[in-house]
Amino acid sequence: MDQITRRRFSRRAMLRTALTAGAAGALAACGQATPAAPTTAPAAPTAPAVPAKRGTLRLAHTLEWAGKEVLAPASPVRFFPPIELLYNRLVRLDRSGRPEPDLAVAWETDATATQWTFRLREGVKFHDGRPFTAKDVLYTTRYVMNPELESPGAAVLQIVDLEKLQAPDDRTVVFTLKQPHADFPLLLLHYSMYIIPDGIGDDINTAGIGTGPFKLKQFAPEGTTSVVANDEYWEGRPGLDGVEMVGIADSEARIAALLADQIDYNSVTPETAELVKRNPNYVLMSLPTGGWNVLVMRTDQEPFTDPKVRLAMKLVVDREALVKTVLSGYGQVASDHPVWPGDQYHLKIDRPQDIARARQLLSEAGFSNGLDVTLYTSSIDSAMIPLSVAYKEMAALAGINVTIQQVSADGYWNDIWMQMPFCNSSWGERQADQVLNEVYRSGASWNETFWSNARFDGLLDEARRELDFEKRKALYQQAQQLLADEGGAIIPFFTDDLSAAHKRVRGVDQRYFDWARVTIEA
Repeated sequence: MDQITRRRFSRRAMLRTALTAGAAGALAACGQATPAAPTTAPAAPTAPAVPAKRGTLRLAHTLEWAGKEVLAPASPVRFFPPIELLYNRLVRLDRSGRPEPDLAVAWETDATATQWTFRLREGVKFHDGRPFTAKDVLYTTRYVMNPELESPGAAVLQIVDLEKLQAPDDRTVVFTLKQPHADFPLLLLHYSMYIIPDGIGDDINTAGIGTGPFKLKQFAPEGTTSVVANDEYWEGRPGLDGVEMVGIADSEARIAALLADQIDYNSVTPETAELVKRNPNYVLMSLPTGGWNVLVMRTDQEPFTDPKVRLAMKLVVDREALVKTVLSGYGQVASDHPVWPGDQYHLKIDRPQDIARARQLLSEAGFSNGLDVTLYTSSIDSAMIPLSVAYKEMAALAGINVTIQQVSADGYWNDIWMQMPFCNSSWGERQADQVLNEVYRSGASWNETFWSNARFDGLLDEARRELDFEKRKALYQQAQQLLADEGGAIIPFFTDDLSAAHKRVRGVDQRYFDWARVTIEA
């Protein structure tokens, strides 16, 4: 598989599918940065109560890779829906947005924030009965960083010095970093760092052996994938007997399945939110998140190689109007960088529509007579087509003629994304360091705009080294400004997470989502 093809495969949009609430909770906005002085994690959470009634929850998911999906969390073509059900990470986020114990029970760093020591939970077993030890953490980390895999997590974890990664005993792991990083535990929230068994190799692709609350029963990404309760789960047996995940490519078809009682829980669109609100059998849940839609300009292809063209394409956008029309008000204005207002490092940029300035920039770039571009879009995400149509109308005011090319939802991420010069994309919430490194650093496997900027990369490196919070914040904000001004991403808004659950579903908490605590009436 060539590099471009692999990069196209190495993408999970974190679309607002049935599992988005869990993803949003796992990637919630961060609290104040972890101090450089030695720190210890909070106590472990208590086990959930076991309900008297159980049942099987039915979800829907998109069809992303046309059957090429695997169950390895770090794989560029991982099948995301069951990942949170099958695996655990070392840490997870609490309700305040700070790391709390998962498979690690405590952690501390030295005074320079270059060496981090994690103490591991005892008595945890993988689904096949083997005990969880520090060797599994070492193996998982090296697996993620293997260049042959081209895992998106490699760009996030490149700060780890693999040669110095060690396990002094079965319950201790020591990460030595190539440079200081005061927020290092947040990097371990990346889904590539769901822990897999030592030495499992390619078997993880179909076996799905983890330590999570559910065990794999059937794996069929183009059909129905199912999991069953893990009776020996270290945090107590989950409240569900199982979960069934049905593949439905089209977002409208997923909503139809929900309202027809073919599935129990799913994301909903702003357009269908009112239908759900009027239906007494369903509960609508809305939560501001850092998920975003983006119009992607490949900066390595004409006409987007010119930063003046890219900025002109951004200045035609009326962002408040898009929130009202495309999202029906369920969202927040964004200004061409992906760090949302709920993140501690967010930079607020005022970018009003400026048609005159856009025309001037296009003229300076040699397009005084107008510019013709083709925008690829799909129904795989409910906001994509409405955003494309609205953008076409706005761009026309500056002499930009946008031809919309709508393509099938099946295989969109494989055939269009990171292939065509101008297309739609969408992402779920990520904390600042993760998203800036994972999606916009030069050479990152998910760098959908193919933007390469040495100054931007340097700011990210400097921010990771900086132990003073305010100085670190200033560096991340400089990076956001540079990306907004020169990058290839038109990011007009952040989306609210809209989900609907049948009234028989209990225990759904959008910000602090835990599948082990969800129940459903049998």
